[in-house]
Amino acid sequence: MGLLLLIAIAAAAASALLAAGVAAGSMLAVPLFYLAPLPVMIAGVAFSPLAALVAVVLASAALGFFYSGSFLLAYAVGMGLPAFALSYAALLGRPLAEAQGGLAWFPVGRLVLLAAGFASLGVWVALFAMATDYETYRAAVTEAFEAMTGGAAAGAGHDGQAMGTFVAHVMPPMAGTISMVSQLLCLYLAGRAALVSQRLARPWPQLSAFRLPPLAGFALVGALAVSLVPGMLGLCASVLAATLLLAYALAGFAVVHAVTLGHGARFLILAGLWITALVLGWPMIAMAVLGIADALFDFRSRFATGLGPPAANDR
Repeated sequence: MGLLLLIAIAAAAASALLAAGVAAGSMLAVPLFYLAPLPVMIAGVAFSPLAALVAVVLASAALGFFYSGSFLLAYAVGMGLPAFALSYAALLGRPLAEAQGGLAWFPVGRLVLLAAGFASLGVWVALFAMATDYETYRAAVTEAFEAMTGGAAAGAGHDGQAMGTFVAHVMPPMAGTISMVSQLLCLYLAGRAALVSQRLARPWPQLSAFRLPPLAGFALVGALAVSLVPGMLGLCASVLAATLLLAYALAGFAVVHAVTLGHGARFLILAGLWITALVLGWPMIAMAVLGIADALFDFRSRFATGLGPPAANDR
């Protein structure tokens, strides 16, 4: 118990320092801010979810004491709680005779869906902390955008207002997807660290075999429909829709990884696809369409030649 407490304290200190760096206003601190869940996840995955929970409580309390209650809330909801929940869920298993090792582990697809939900929740809390109605929120973002551009947008009259409104509309979905990516990246790095140190309790999953549960499709359709509603409700729904589309885009990448197994040009195909998607952005939409199509028609079973049975119950 004493060792777990020491690990929790160390993880809390590292996570709080990474999160607090953004308060300095330096652009170099932004990437470190999104790595703040990593120490908590390492404590949870490599040692115990209890250590992760204690680390979240300690880090939240420290940030609230040295900064403000709003910083405490932002960290706890946007980083701490997802870090604990994802590391806890990753180690969930139930006895199943047909499963590898006699245990069915929490599927990777559900971890992705969980990250989408937590990323959306974090943005929703931030939105309502900023304003309780859409017009107040839009005006605040437009004013901040005009101040950031040094009045250049404001000088353009109607165009400046339109640009500010556009930023207000796209900023929450972008924040949701960035938060989701950071959570999944930190979970992956924590898992690799636990694997290298031989402290990973579950077998390493075959990531190219992961699938999203059918619930994700219904949630995506509902979120897209509600996102057409004006006001804060539609804005919040657009955040959930963006994170779910990212989840299907990751499933689309998994399809490409699966069907190119054993292909001589696999490295070039995957490298080109990932680099193009990260640089241009729009290929992510094509990957999401591929992920949705695979959920309907199961391309991996039809075309994958080197894909064995899912490891560690990835489905």
